[in-house]
Amino acid sequence: MKHLTVVLVLAVAACGDDGGTQLPDAAPAADANLSVDAAPPRQTIMETQTLQPSELVEGIMTGGPSDLALIHLEAPLSELDWNIHGHAGGSTQTVYEELNKMTVDYAFTPSAQTDWWLLLRNSGTTNMDVKVTVKLYGNMQWRWQ
Repeated sequence: MKHLTVVLVLAVAACGDDGGTQLPDAAPAADANLSVDAAPPRQTIMETQTLQPSELVEGIMTGGPSDLALIHLEAPLSELDWNIHGHAGGSTQTVYEELNKMTVDYAFTPSAQTDWWLLLRNSGTTNMDVKVTVKLYGNMQWRWQ
């Protein structure tokens, strides 16, 4: 009987509260980036961009290697073209690009401290509303051009 009591006491102790702060988990991409604490983003941009055929818009992210932007895009049709690019030395350097997408999930960690452009373009023949969500970590800043 004494053995059963010890087991029950240990089981109850193992189930107790560790007293730590309970924060929601960050997105998987943020957890994979050691420079980002597993905490909520510092800022979240959530907007809808209405694009006419062939129209483009650009958001500017200012940040560096210790920052992170989790990008989520949703379009009603597979006619969203997008990329992330920079303009070092007056030329254009494309970091990543995809064409004819409907949904995008991309974790962007800048390679250098500078401005980086998130370009969205409607490659279709009808207007579309693109839902844009960008979660910012570290000191990353955001603005629409």
